[in-house]
Amino acid sequence: MAKKTYQEQMHHSYPDYPIVKPIPASMVKSWGEGTQVLPSPIEIREVMRTIPKGKVMTTVELCDILAKKHKVDMACPYTTGILMNIVAKAIEEDETDDTPWWRTLGSKGEIKGSYPNAPEEQMALLEAEGVFFY
Repeated sequence: MAKKTYQEQMHHSYPDYPIVKPIPASMVKSWGEGTQVLPSPIEIREVMRTIPKGKVMTTVELCDILAKKHKVDMACPYTTGILMNIVAKAIEEDETDDTPWWRTLGSKGEIKGSYPNAPEEQMALLEAEGVFFY
């Protein structure tokens, strides 16, 4: 079986997402009790589309937006981070998709090393918008 493209993964590999469920026991010590959402790749792309030119958003900020949208305590940062990578790579596969994936950063505001042509492409695109890293 051929490996799925990132476009296929973004559109078809997560048909049941978003999923709202209790925070698992293994995460309670770090995140507390409550509910979480495992977001869909499509809604991650929707949030990416809202980031204005010259601005950035961390994984933590993206998770906060998704948690508020679903009225839960948190969006799973692990799932969100993995899906952000799939979304960024899917956007790169589609020349017609101009979603600014490069405006999303890691949880501590760092360039995401797993993004397309990392880190050079993301840094170049951000610098072209006036965002610099020192």
